[in-house]
Amino acid sequence: MSPLTTDGQRLVVVTGGASGIGAAAAAELAAAGAAVVVADIDAEAAKTLAGQIGATAHRVDVRRRDSVEALFASLPRAPDALLTSAGGAARAAALDVDETLFLETFQLNTGGFWRCAQTAAKRAIAEKQPLAIVHVASSLHAGPAPGLSHFAAAKGASVSLLRCLAQEWAEHRIRVNAIVPGPVETPATRSWDTDPGLRKAIESQLPLGRTGRVSDLTPAILWLLDEASEWVTGSLVTVDGGRSVAP
Repeated sequence: MSPLTTDGQRLVVVTGGASGIGAAAAAELAAAGAAVVVADIDAEAAKTLAGQIGATAHRVDVRRRDSVEALFASLPRAPDALLTSAGGAARAAALDVDETLFLETFQLNTGGFWRCAQTAAKRAIAEKQPLAIVHVASSLHAGPAPGLSHFAAAKGASVSLLRCLAQEWAEHRIRVNAIVPGPVETPATRSWDTDPGLRKAIESQLPLGRTGRVSDLTPAILWLLDEASEWVTGSLVTVDGGRSVAP
């Protein structure tokens, strides 16, 4: 793949960019003319998507500081925007969540966001460049979340963290916001198709009557990453089919 060039383009890094919400956002950003870096632990999937949308691929494991630092060091300059969408967790009842699963879930969902945001911010500050950061949170962050208590806790921590970062980094022209999806159809939610009871239970919580599509989220993500939202920071933009207002 050709080296990344950003002349006259906004440089945007998307972690977890090879599938799901990250992939949809990466494709829309590239179509809008951004120089996009599709960063994912699945190097082959990242390379495939990057080739399809005219982006650059980079393997990253957001659980590792050295991997994250290598990603941002590879860029020709500080990014203009960062979307942190790497995350997820295996389902498990709270009584069955062991120490390893609990800590690994935080390491990926909270720690991954922190490492990427902090590393990008350090470079942006060093180069005196504005930066827009958007984190993919979850409507489960406010709980309850049967079968996903560990994931909800990690996402709740990431929401608290982003508000702190937004306040501390505002003086450097770094904005930190989150998109808060409800139940969205992605490769990670294929279990819904094998468990009709689970799908029915999820849909019953959504006043708008259906689960989300990744295309439901991308307009809000692109707006938060764009200069058009330059007076927005520390905010949660909820796109959840009405789940948060369900009786």
